[in-house]
Amino acid sequence: VELEAPQLPRSLDDQQIAVAVINTTYASQINLTPAKDGIFVEDKDSPYVNLIVAREDNKDAENVKKFVEAYQSDEVSEAANKIFNGGAVKGW
Repeated sequence: VELEAPQLPRSLDDQQIAVAVINTTYASQINLTPAKDGIFVEDKDSPYVNLIVAREDNKDAENVKKFVEAYQSDEVSEAANKIFNGGAVKGW
């Protein structure tokens, strides 16, 4: 059965559903923890990891550097792990 991502968590109660591929955003909303509940969990080398990108002409701009530094901070990592029930995967 093909479903939209937001429908997947509700589908787990359906006895006809044996397995579902659910991203961390939706899994965490029903208190699933990828490390504990997942059959397979992608790591930071996944081709689907979120990236920070910039145009060639401003890749070295101070505001871009500050954003990268802030995003890759321990505070953001801790907040993401709290929001996603320990399922946030750092891409750096």
